[in-house]
Amino acid sequence: MSTHVAQDTAAVIELVGALAGEAFGLADRIAAAAATTFTRQQTARRGDLKSIAALVRPAIDAAGSPIQGAGFVAAVDALADSRWWLEWFMRNNGKAERLLVDTDPRGDNFYDYESLPWYDVPRTTGRQHITGPYVDYLCTEDYTLTFTVPVVVGSTFVGVAGADVRVFTFEKAVLPCLRATHRTVAVVNDQGRVVLSNSARHVSGTLLRTTAPPQPIGDLPLSLVELT
Repeated sequence: MSTHVAQDTAAVIELVGALAGEAFGLADRIAAAAATTFTRQQTARRGDLKSIAALVRPAIDAAGSPIQGAGFVAAVDALADSRWWLEWFMRNNGKAERLLVDTDPRGDNFYDYESLPWYDVPRTTGRQHITGPYVDYLCTEDYTLTFTVPVVVGSTFVGVAGADVRVFTFEKAVLPCLRATHRTVAVVNDQGRVVLSNSARHVSGTLLRTTAPPQPIGDLPLSLVELT
């Protein structure tokens, strides 16, 4: 690999790492706040999660922020006053707004999140996860990446913390850097799906089939792959 190519690749990795790091950084702060709540409260309730809004609202409201939504999703029966609960906020007309969903399993529109990848993968693996690109009909109504981390108190899983970033926002920031490599490359997640690329043949969400060795992007569940 030439010095020029190595520098271009390093620039892409640094930029993607910074963007993903911003989302995971917020998720980690939310997780810490939630864990503190469950540690202090012997029996935590929905009203005890107020510190999460204080973290999330400024991150969503900030001008130029890539964060489209963020919050905490409780494990079933973790809270004393609600078996299912989402302490989640999303951007609406430039401001953070609480996401309202049906958390009553008897309801016609009950939102059962236990089997969804953004919740289930961190729960089962104990590791951070990126879900997407997928169409988020609940919050963004757009192609989205959801960055989630498990929240564990002692040895007990109490939920996940996370942040949403629109794929468009990610592409707008990274695509010029990808094009500057003068190679056909893609950023892929750990399931081998294209997050974004500089190839019209490899759009977001495409399952990539290649023998090219992936180049890890830090400790993130993302890699840079050269396409043929």
